[in-house]
Amino acid sequence: MHEQSPQEVLDLARQRMALNRRQEQTRQTQERQTRDQPWRILWISVMGILLLVLLVPPAPLDWKMYAVVHGLVAQQHNMFLGGMQFPLCARNIGIYSSFLVTIACLWAMGRWRAGRIPPRPLMGVLIAPALIMVVDGFNSMFAELGRPHLYPPHNALRIITGIGMGTVMAIAILLAFNYGLRQDTERQQRVVATWRELGLILGLNLLIPAAIYANLDVLYWPLATLAFVGILSELYVVNVLMAGMLMGYRRSITHLAQLARPATVAFIPAFGLVAFLAHLRFWLEGYGLFVGF
Repeated sequence: MHEQSPQEVLDLARQRMALNRRQEQTRQTQERQTRDQPWRILWISVMGILLLVLLVPPAPLDWKMYAVVHGLVAQQHNMFLGGMQFPLCARNIGIYSSFLVTIACLWAMGRWRAGRIPPRPLMGVLIAPALIMVVDGFNSMFAELGRPHLYPPHNALRIITGIGMGTVMAIAILLAFNYGLRQDTERQQRVVATWRELGLILGLNLLIPAAIYANLDVLYWPLATLAFVGILSELYVVNVLMAGMLMGYRRSITHLAQLARPATVAFIPAFGLVAFLAHLRFWLEGYGLFVGF
């Protein structure tokens, strides 16, 4: 009988420890899936109810979209397409549409678990539009107040600078989410690694103002929905991140389904805030709660 060497004994022990860890992780995952099943059902139910409230008559869908975000954005400097007003103003169309488009691009590029910031030159290009948006915002404010300003404000500048800010927000929130909640974050993978990737993201985002200014009426609903879902998604994801951290999910998840419990709890602050601010603004304007619903 072959007598095992000390190194062979050590290797065997390591293999058994690794096997035990995998079995324990599998057991914990199965227990969590069983425990979280009611939360997943509740999440789907709440989401379904919210969609029904939004889509079912009598109030028109465009009015409901306008009303839901009424307390979140100024809804000035409005834009129109096909004779219909977007629920968000020009700058916010850029910010929140770009947020969703950028998240979709990063997912398609396989950067969903990325944990490293872009290279410095790319960071400079990403930060510059955000700074330009601040300058453009102050310029617009000074113009409206009748104060000296650098140039005449224009909705095209608002939406384009908003796109820059939305791109930065998407990258920052994805990195915060991965560092805060994911166990399997790929810390050496850059969220955006090359000029080609950045150009693709910005190019797709710039199709949004191009479609609006080309007066492609058929695209009103896709673009309005993109901006509307974008602002609610950004608010909701931030609340899921905070709820997950407070509820002990820090660096523990490998699949989004594992966030069923904090994702359900996050409905309360996220959409409670939306409803409260909308009601408050309508009340200040002399209307009742969500007139027309």
